[in-house]
Amino acid sequence: MKYTLKDYKKNYKNIFDADVCIIGSGAGGAVAAYELAAIGYSVVVVEEGGYFTTKDYDGKPLNNMKTMWRQAGSTISFGIPPISIPTGKCVGGTTAINSATCFRTPEHIITQWKKNFKVDIDYKSLEPYFERVENIINVTELPWDVLGNCAKIVKRGADALGLHCKPLKHNVKNCKGCGTCQFGCVEGAKQSAEVSYIPLALQYNTSLLTHCRAEKIHFKGMKADSVECKVYNEKGESVASCTIKAKIIVCACGTMITPLLLKRSGIKNKHLAKHLQIHPCSRVVALMEEEVNGWVGVSQGAYIDDYVDEGIMLEGIFVHPSILAASLPGVGREFFELTKQFSHIAAFGVMVHDTSEGIIFGNMHTSFSWYMMNTKDIQTLKNGIAYLAQIFMAAGAKKIFTPISTFPVISCQDDIEKLKQTYLMRSQIPEVFAFHPLGTCRMGGDSDCGVVNSYGKCFNTDNLYVADGSIVPTSLGVNPQITIMALSTRIAGHIAEQLSK
Repeated sequence: MKYTLKDYKKNYKNIFDADVCIIGSGAGGAVAAYELAAIGYSVVVVEEGGYFTTKDYDGKPLNNMKTMWRQAGSTISFGIPPISIPTGKCVGGTTAINSATCFRTPEHIITQWKKNFKVDIDYKSLEPYFERVENIINVTELPWDVLGNCAKIVKRGADALGLHCKPLKHNVKNCKGCGTCQFGCVEGAKQSAEVSYIPLALQYNTSLLTHCRAEKIHFKGMKADSVECKVYNEKGESVASCTIKAKIIVCACGTMITPLLLKRSGIKNKHLAKHLQIHPCSRVVALMEEEVNGWVGVSQGAYIDDYVDEGIMLEGIFVHPSILAASLPGVGREFFELTKQFSHIAAFGVMVHDTSEGIIFGNMHTSFSWYMMNTKDIQTLKNGIAYLAQIFMAAGAKKIFTPISTFPVISCQDDIEKLKQTYLMRSQIPEVFAFHPLGTCRMGGDSDCGVVNSYGKCFNTDNLYVADGSIVPTSLGVNPQITIMALSTRIAGHIAEQLSK
């Protein structure tokens, strides 16, 4: 059953009982909800945002950002440079606003977890969970025509340089490449959690409470007993309250919010809200001779992994012109003349497998983070930008625009060589984004290594679990959606075993 604002008893404490209460409906929460409901357990899912479908998407990114993105997309990590970290606040969580890109966890990353954090997981044991997730969300490789012209241009440049540009895998069905992945798929093709796992869960004994924010988890001794929630209307006014009593409570609020809820609920651990890693990203934009129409096709179509040993992944990124235009240089007439050539603009992204770490602070209403890129990661990002500029040059770009203040425009090979030799300061790259926050409740073999064990259970509690990106011990070097979903599937199986005892 779905609860919307009209379904709650106003100015009243609504009481729910369930076997499992899951806080959050994204890549972790939605998966756990379905897996547990499907085998007969009663589940209540608490979601702070609303439930949006194709009828709610008007094709105007700014409108959808206001309703689907946390803080309307203005979540910023403090540091030099400040970094935008957009996350979802809606049913489906960040899966509803991501680019539908799917990678399995690299095997060497899991090996590092075992070695450094005593995590009791290996790649082979995760393979069945990867396969189950990929089947449910229909992970597939799209044809180049749907991947768009940006991907084709980058492939042309990569081929000329002897690099390997490959199509990304996406969780989609009947994708036509409308290019609105981050603002709600207008075709309903993207199999994000609100399209795939949540409807599956609702076929069983699942209650979905939308517009409902968990404020605190209450304990009786070491046992998590209930979740205290408030219901908020579109104006942010509290209009009702809820209490959910459950045998098992699962936090799946995401990397930026889960540690704050745990802290507010009295959980103490030296690693809690620390070790934030985010995959810092930036972009390179190119003015091409040919017509590109980059907004046609999936927004993230292809990737180049030739530089992964350097901590660099190159991935497509072309968003709506109203958003991407802010990345173009110039002011006044210079900017206006460039926008008139927007149909000839191509763009691609650089993602860093970061070694830097940050922290989360704030309250349940607003989360903040502090993340300062270290020298190594800054130079890695610079190198990725230089590599991508080289690829665009090989593809025939007339001009190349970078986010580096001292190299805003690249017009020739000499400019690229100078960029490669430049030691970059943090302040020289003001345009950095991040879409994959991880690690703030990381898994470990014991409380000296992490906040939760290898099955997501919080140390020093009997029945409190975490199933979201916050438990991933380190950045992955690839998009984390499949990793989070697979781990949540595994955690749900363990919870089912505990409930059956």
